[in-house]
Amino acid sequence: MKRLLPICTVALTLLLAGSPAASSIDNAMAAAPLRLVVDGEAAVTPLRPFTENGLIYVPVRVLNEFYPAELKWNNQSKLLTVSTDYSSLSLKPGTSLLLYEGGGSYSMEGKVILRKGHVYLPAGELNSLSGASYRLDKDKNQVLIESGSVSTSVRVPKVPLALAEGNPAVKLYAALKDGSTYKGYILEVNGVKRSFNWETYRDLSHPPELYYTDITGDGRKEAVIVLTLGSGTGIFQQEIHVIRPEDGSEINVLPAGEAAEQLITSSIADDGADVLVRLKLQRSSTPSVAIRVADRTAEELIGVGFGSVVYYKVESGKLVATANVLVGFAESIGDLKIVYKSGGSGLEAESITFIPYDNYYPAEITEAPAND
Repeated sequence: MKRLLPICTVALTLLLAGSPAASSIDNAMAAAPLRLVVDGEAAVTPLRPFTENGLIYVPVRVLNEFYPAELKWNNQSKLLTVSTDYSSLSLKPGTSLLLYEGGGSYSMEGKVILRKGHVYLPAGELNSLSGASYRLDKDKNQVLIESGSVSTSVRVPKVPLALAEGNPAVKLYAALKDGSTYKGYILEVNGVKRSFNWETYRDLSHPPELYYTDITGDGRKEAVIVLTLGSGTGIFQQEIHVIRPEDGSEINVLPAGEAAEQLITSSIADDGADVLVRLKLQRSSTPSVAIRVADRTAEELIGVGFGSVVYYKVESGKLVATANVLVGFAESIGDLKIVYKSGGSGLEAESITFIPYDNYYPAEITEAPAND
């Protein structure tokens, strides 16, 4: 991503005075004018994109639809200034320079154009200003702008963040996109929309997951929403919501870490140069497991923890959580697979299974007796 301006909370419209310079600009408009679409919706500004010297140009005014900044035109100096609470830069029609406050500049891929009193810049340079990206949809003759992670949009996009597989009438939208955060969600089931105040990290690489199935076993389908709270090196943290579509009420889901603590007792003991981590599991096909951790001491490993990393999904009509088993401060030795069922206070653990990682070998496994 190119250099970004810090965001602020001011959003003003841009009014530019006319200029004779516009008459010297070669008009290379396509036969059918391009449409401008922002985050799945037609742009508020009536100004159209156009092509010039092989580049797509968009009105700078479109920034106000998703990026909080103040845009000011100086008719005397013929400069457009884009300002936030923290910094500003200027665009000068007829040049390709983006001028930074206090000195310094950046050369854009094309010149700034002043046409009929409005300033346009190459669409690719929206990234430098706001982190936005664009795409030309030739089939529909439109320029699609996807606002970036530093932008703010109060739109409810027409394009949902997630669709339930096999159920296109079940959709999930972001209610408000504020910088790197989704503030609120809208769930639509068969045309009925309900709002929820869930607030999560806006992680474009891990979009929300949406399921629509009967996971409680009551004969009625529920909407299951899996949201990403944040991500790190190769891992990400999720939260789960299960909604009854008929009234929008939420079914309580016992957190995976709490379920593990209820169903597992653990101990750590030295065994020669190694350590044995013993787990006793209720509601499990392997009720007793011992894992050998080489070249450690019980004092080093301290204790056993569950669920610092949790992933949720729906499998064969069941809600399933995968939660890590942690020893010491940051050493995971395996995962727990927790299958949920309906209980007295919501969804609770029906069964639990320990799955060791490849580099941790079980020293002992006791299997539950087969049912007659």
